[in-house]
Amino acid sequence: MIPRLIAIAFSLLLMTVASASNMPTIDIGMTVVKVPIAPKSMDEAAKYLKKEAEKKGIQEIAHNYLHKEYKAQGLSNIRRIEIFQFCDAKLAKALIEHDMNFAAYLPCRVGLIEDEQSKGWFVMINPNIFKASMATMPPELKKQAGKVCGTLMKIIGASPAATPANMPFMDMAQTVVKMPIVEDVDIDEAIESLLLRANNLNVKTVARLNLTDEYKALGLPNIRRTDIFQFCDARISQKLLKHDIGYLVYMPCRITLVEDNEGKGWFVMMNLDMLLPSHLHNQAVSFTEKLMEIIEAGANGDL
Repeated sequence: MIPRLIAIAFSLLLMTVASASNMPTIDIGMTVVKVPIAPKSMDEAAKYLKKEAEKKGIQEIAHNYLHKEYKAQGLSNIRRIEIFQFCDAKLAKALIEHDMNFAAYLPCRVGLIEDEQSKGWFVMINPNIFKASMATMPPELKKQAGKVCGTLMKIIGASPAATPANMPFMDMAQTVVKMPIVEDVDIDEAIESLLLRANNLNVKTVARLNLTDEYKALGLPNIRRTDIFQFCDARISQKLLKHDIGYLVYMPCRITLVEDNEGKGWFVMMNLDMLLPSHLHNQAVSFTEKLMEIIEAGANGDL
């Protein structure tokens, strides 16, 4: 019992530190690249992205139609919104083994969105914001990561070297929440608790991506569990996108289960508090607090 209580206390400490209120606010627009799709139509842009990624050997592993979620919720003023998720499983495994924090940002996403003026855009996180975190990578891993990100940026028409003068350079560790699964809870039990708490809180699970199977299909060595769970609140996401289409690259919200080299399970999640606009902060934080409760329930095996 005592080791379990210590583990729970440690988990809560990690959450508190990661979500501290003194974290600086960052303009969401400075963390992403936005490229108009004109003269392509939305359909043409979607087909082009998928075709070019396939030609370059970049695998699409998931595709979210966010506007369909809006319709299902009976929302109004719906515009077309799609999220393409790409992943090189071998690279993903290497990145997570190098630094578990990368799990919060995988798979790589490219958003396709129609704004309120009916103009179409590609949106993608700018990998240059994590230059500091990438500086410690082994040269070959850094080269491979840069190649995949750079290729996707080229496909959407952005410069891989795009770095605005006032771009923030974020410490990835400051943007991530990690919680260890307590010792007497196995990984499958933790996942069951995670999904059950999400259901109890009416937080919709919109996707589950099993990278473990991708690793096995490639015959990679030393395979550890990696599962990505994606959640969405349609109403809040629509409000965030109305404020700035850049939020699309952070949707749906994800919680990743990672098994470390010692066989210990962890839940890893982005902490977006520093990116939230002031007028939507309370609404968005209410959702992130639910995600925190979901992570805590999973890590502690609470039903």
